[in-house]
Amino acid sequence: MKNSSIYLLALGAFITGTSEMIVAGIVDLIAHDLRVSIALAGQLVTAFSLAFAIGTPIVITISSRWERKKVLLGTLVVFIIGNLFTVIGSNITVIMLARILLGISFGAFSIIAFSVASRLTTSDKIGRAISTIALGISTSLVIGVPIGVSVGSMFGWRTIFGLLGVITVFLMIVIARFIPSLPGEEPLPIKQQLSILKNPKIVGGLLIFFFLISGYGASYTYLAPFLQETVNINTSTISISMFILGIFAMIGTRLSGYGADHWGAVKIITFSLLIHIISLMILPILSVTVVAVVVIMAIWVGAANSTFPALQTYFIQQTPQSADLALSLSSSVAQLGLALGAGAGGLVINATKSVYYNPWVSSLIVMIALVVAWITFSMKAKYPTKILTKS
Repeated sequence: MKNSSIYLLALGAFITGTSEMIVAGIVDLIAHDLRVSIALAGQLVTAFSLAFAIGTPIVITISSRWERKKVLLGTLVVFIIGNLFTVIGSNITVIMLARILLGISFGAFSIIAFSVASRLTTSDKIGRAISTIALGISTSLVIGVPIGVSVGSMFGWRTIFGLLGVITVFLMIVIARFIPSLPGEEPLPIKQQLSILKNPKIVGGLLIFFFLISGYGASYTYLAPFLQETVNINTSTISISMFILGIFAMIGTRLSGYGADHWGAVKIITFSLLIHIISLMILPILSVTVVAVVVIMAIWVGAANSTFPALQTYFIQQTPQSADLALSLSSSVAQLGLALGAGAGGLVINATKSVYYNPWVSSLIVMIALVVAWITFSMKAKYPTKILTKS
């Protein structure tokens, strides 16, 4: 039952995660339909990420005492409303507001799903439980995004969000039936919540996440325009390319969970950052054929997605008694990074009138993450790894 519950949470992560990932594959369709620039359409990612970063900690704090399954169901209700607004929205402002609702609901659902999964398994299998939820998000690249791109090109991009809303209704029924009830946690005062930042290893981990996702977002948000500009491929080929990238994202995610449990999260984080940087540096240079660009992108996306669950495992290990708080902080920082990356990528496009240079800008940002990782992981543990909770 516990394993099936974890996989059900992963399914929810897949559905809600598709709402975030899909924009990278249809940003050109959205821009054309709403009559805005690609750079402006890309800021839908920024709105989503800022909502995730700011709204998620608020929701997690307010709902900390509430039974976990009820909170999961509540986030899915908001998710359905966000998809409805996306379907009926007639201008960029309404769509931005819809992205805010989707960002908050996805953020809260994923954080609680990570926490619940860690409570449904033993301590030696937390890494695999976390990677299973992360795998659900990665699977949205393999199945959700390619199908979404195809559906968007045939029936209009709004259809994708309508389908997500309908599917979520059925998901809620299944979660209500099969996910076990789990009590909430005693809410921590703001002072105690902020005390987690007294640990430099935690702060260092947050900075790693921030710069990693910033670099990733500066290029991934504009993936479809990059493929069209460099190798001149059509929408159907973009869909196939996204499917391949999604497979490598799944592989990276799954290997990360296994590696974090067997070799340690620190080694996985460091190695994946190195591969991430190298892939981005050579991507523009080798983008001369469809095969070459997809291979390099696959390695890049696989490396990036192997870092995410390893970092989530790292934070749970650092604050085992406050998993919700640790995951909320780390994910909020990551989403702030994604917002900055999407914004920075848009500025680069506006300045150069091209998406060709985005991977190089991304590689420089991820280099900062690697430097921070080297400094952070070289520190000796002089601070407590958990926050005291109320007795």
